[in-house]
Amino acid sequence: MTEIRRPPLTTGQVVARGKRLQRSAAWNVAHGSGLAETTPGAQSLHRGLVLLDVVAVLARDRPQGVALAELARVTGAPKSSLHRILHALSEAGYVERVEPSGTYRLGLQASVLGQLAASSHDRVVEAASDSLIRLAELSEDTTFLTVRQGTYGLCLRREEGAGAIRNNAMGVGDRHPLGVGAGSLAMLAELDDVEVDQALERNAPVIARNYPHIKIDVLRRLVDETRANGYAVNPGLAAPGSWAIGIAVCDPSGSPRAALSIASIEQRLSGARRVDLAAALRREAALVKAAVTDPLSA
Repeated sequence: MTEIRRPPLTTGQVVARGKRLQRSAAWNVAHGSGLAETTPGAQSLHRGLVLLDVVAVLARDRPQGVALAELARVTGAPKSSLHRILHALSEAGYVERVEPSGTYRLGLQASVLGQLAASSHDRVVEAASDSLIRLAELSEDTTFLTVRQGTYGLCLRREEGAGAIRNNAMGVGDRHPLGVGAGSLAMLAELDDVEVDQALERNAPVIARNYPHIKIDVLRRLVDETRANGYAVNPGLAAPGSWAIGIAVCDPSGSPRAALSIASIEQRLSGARRVDLAAALRREAALVKAAVTDPLSA
């Protein structure tokens, strides 16, 4: 297996680089190539929904909300335009303006919408919940559920293990190009060669601009290694020092639908321990697939 060797990072360095990766996820929401294609006549609606996503990602770990200036920096849009959209979203209850700071966070209507979506949307989230908990308890590390969204991977859930390492490289709502991160890489490797080429070609500009340590030829090599090994390894590419392994969950047709992954540092994801955790991921992925595809489990 090809692995990039760097000096070990401290837990604090992993956390700091993980936070930078979280910011890049917000950038992807605003600028991802897959989000640029909108239905004619719906551009205003599209801008509002993208801004709502950015507010959600940036304010996820900030109860005090996110400032208009940061929203403008991430989206590249004028403050005046953002202010008009935020005012409309606030009137509808999807965004809340926090006083006296004047920052923004998700509003009550967004919470209601999220609860309705959780109760009626993709069964893979419910099916994966127990698996993530078991994997977190077994590994004592951070576990993730990532679902495929076109040529991107979207994190829908994470569980923390009891160990000392808290991997902050990805949080709920983060979206990264397929191949960026272990779960996303596992899904990319399940596509056929033509689909892999199309996904990498489409995401190449975003990867080049926002993930300077990741090269397309490296991702192609990692796809080959993932197929050969039966599981994906992210050797600290997206956030140096943040390693992860992942297994895809495919639908009955063989198309990747989601992925389970475990993230930590290199020392905890090497050697025999990596093999054991990959086997555990494989077992849980099979359980999730069975729960999602078995009509009797509905």
